[in-house]
Amino acid sequence: MNDILLILAGGLSAAGLYLHMVRGRRLIVEPMLAADLHPVSKQTLAWSWQWGGVTMVALTVCFLAPILRIDFLPLAMLATVYAYWLGALAFFAMRRNGFRVSQMPQWILFWASSLAGLLAWGLP
Repeated sequence: MNDILLILAGGLSAAGLYLHMVRGRRLIVEPMLAADLHPVSKQTLAWSWQWGGVTMVALTVCFLAPILRIDFLPLAMLATVYAYWLGALAFFAMRRNGFRVSQMPQWILFWASSLAGLLAWGLP
């Protein structure tokens, strides 16, 4: 059962990564790079966006690593906590700035993967 939950958490993280890198790139990064901003600002924002993708790759790997070796379970625990806090950050940013859920839905995947990860390590 733990493996199924870890695969679910990793799959949700991978889905978030796909949406971030494909849809988010089209909707957010490309218009931002085409905007009339200072080049340093554009490149800093683009670099930050890429690091968000790297973070999501790390979450996916950390959720899936314990399937290969149970010694890697602490990585899934770390990913669970990190995904929860990333979801909380996204949720509060959405609420504070008055966005709709359809405009900032990433917190749903973060919290869903966090819940699956939490269940995988045996907490009710």
